[in-house]
Amino acid sequence: MAEHDDDLTVVPIPGEDEDEAERIRKSNERDQEMERKGEQSRHNAGYDEAADGVVRTPEIERIVDE
Repeated sequence: MAEHDDDLTVVPIPGEDEDEAERIRKSNERDQEMERKGEQSRHNAGYDEAADGVVRTPEIERIVDE
């Protein structure tokens, strides 16, 4: 660790400003409201399954021999 912690400068992470934080907050609020209504947002589709480790195998609609 640094000998002189008071010499350190705090630098904001690029892209993290108030406008971006507000946009993310509003998006989360919309997603939560939809979830309360029993709806699923396109943005969150599959997140719960991925977090639970569910792996979906895609269904094959047709095979084309070319």
